[in-house]
Amino acid sequence: MSPNNFGVQPPPVERIVRQLQTVARTWPTVIAESIGMRECEPPKPAAGAVPHRHRWAAETFGACWLGQATVLLRMGGLTLLTDPHLEERAGFDIAGHRVGRLRSTALPAGAHDLPDLNVVLLSHAHLDHWDRSTLLRIAHPRTTVVIPTGTRRLLPSGFGEVIELPWGHEAWTRDMRITAIRPRHLGARFFFDTHRGYNAYLVEAAGRRVLFAGDTAHTGAFDHLASGPRAGVDLAILGIGSYHPWEDRHATPEQAADMARRMGARLILPVHHSTFRDPGEPIDEPLQRLMAACDPSKIICPRVGDSWFEPAAA
Repeated sequence: MSPNNFGVQPPPVERIVRQLQTVARTWPTVIAESIGMRECEPPKPAAGAVPHRHRWAAETFGACWLGQATVLLRMGGLTLLTDPHLEERAGFDIAGHRVGRLRSTALPAGAHDLPDLNVVLLSHAHLDHWDRSTLLRIAHPRTTVVIPTGTRRLLPSGFGEVIELPWGHEAWTRDMRITAIRPRHLGARFFFDTHRGYNAYLVEAAGRRVLFAGDTAHTGAFDHLASGPRAGVDLAILGIGSYHPWEDRHATPEQAADMARRMGARLILPVHHSTFRDPGEPIDEPLQRLMAACDPSKIICPRVGDSWFEPAAA
């Protein structure tokens, strides 16, 4: 079944109408909160913080979820960061003021708390995944950045190697192989720049395989990872939120569980939930649905700020 024709979706016109109605219903509130005309509920505390640098450096396989799709990964002696977003709001800047959705869970860390970054993975240019303010703060000449096609001009200067990776292509950097896979999403930062790519990434390093899906609707694009000489993945990082009424762009928790099973994932790190205010989605609903849809013992870092490290071999 084609990744672009996977599962049953509402007719396009009906779906577009529902999405426009959602935007019209929610964004006036977002704007009013952003400019101080409406009070916001304070964010709930994060579950934890970034592990101390010495602890982080001592581990060979681990993760820390910082909210939305921002995950700190440890693979061998390398540290990766996915879709960095360390701002209080996800949105756009007007005259130096950020307009957008406020965090529903507090930031567990700032850029100064992060360990040295070897690789940054950017899946697509949406404002809640590609935050220029954060990228400016973490830019370093020793950090490699992997990006989709058509997005280089959006990347601020200051990074070292920049790898623009098309679907189906792979790149080697720092003893790490990174392969770009086409998810079921879209890449435009705004509505008109439809030439921009959007990637999921398979990362292979130090004998581990990690799938970072970025944003995707239900798709069979990762099924092939379950076969071959290195069948399955050690960790699948999958979005489980913002599915109503965006089922054509974001998987439901049940669909994320199905994709993890189909790719042979040993562990699941659920992202894209419980981070930014979403009036149409109760903050605890995505995780509760995921835990009902799969073995809860396979889920790591379920709360913003949680960390996980692979237990030492007995």
